[in-house]
Amino acid sequence: MGAGTYEGFAGHLHGTFSVAIGQGTVEMTLVQATKGKPREWEGLRKEPFALIFKCANAVVLPQRTYPFERQGFGKMDIFIVPVGRERDGVIYQAVFN
Repeated sequence: MGAGTYEGFAGHLHGTFSVAIGQGTVEMTLVQATKGKPREWEGLRKEPFALIFKCANAVVLPQRTYPFERQGFGKMDIFIVPVGRERDGVIYQAVFN
């Protein structure tokens, strides 16, 4: 399955991705992948899904598209939104629909 599918991400659950920010990078761990309800409408993704990433960096990144990369996964631009903070990191969500 391709990198832009639920199955493509689920195969990297609990894996660490390198995320480019400016001249540097931060690491984010894929902590959850959830399938949504399939859609039947023309032109929409047939199987929407959501991803939750955790970043140990205390600085909250603004919502926008970032290049994610992981060996065995490849590189993909992903739009993330900060959705929470835990003691050990910031939580981000990406929704594919």
